[in-house]
Amino acid sequence: MRRAFRLLSAVLLSGFASPSAGQTIFDGASVESPELRVDLRPRGEDRFAIHLTDKTTGRQVDYEFDGEGANDPEPFLMEEGQYCDTSVILLTIEFPWRHSLPQYARVLDTYAFRATDLAYIDMTAGSVTDIALLDSSEIAAEDMDMQPSVLVECISDEGESPFRFHAKTKN
Repeated sequence: MRRAFRLLSAVLLSGFASPSAGQTIFDGASVESPELRVDLRPRGEDRFAIHLTDKTTGRQVDYEFDGEGANDPEPFLMEEGQYCDTSVILLTIEFPWRHSLPQYARVLDTYAFRATDLAYIDMTAGSVTDIALLDSSEIAAEDMDMQPSVLVECISDEGESPFRFHAKTKN
């Protein structure tokens, strides 16, 4: 009985000590999955950096961006996906509302990084949920009313970014 209790205790404690497989944890200015850690860091007035660490390879990269009137955004969503035959990491960040903004609205931007080497690909206004799974080269993709507001345009040039985001325009 005592041995079974010790085994049960060890199993329960190990479950509390580490995140379960596939779990993504958001903690203030950082987000962590089993394979990736992303930290958002202030860089002067109206600028911030996205610092990515591949926990498998140890590779670290740092990209600096304009901050939509703030330098202290927080991760909102993170998703891995497949666009234009490329594995990508899509990171949506939320900027805090500032009195200098013309209206009270949530400001969300999504940044795309290639999963293999963490290279920056592109960014778009809006959330991951605003990005179409269909690329813009598909027939009538832009004519579909139910299509999300951002389309993905595949680029065939080798060595360049695999795609670009395009916001749909209303006719």
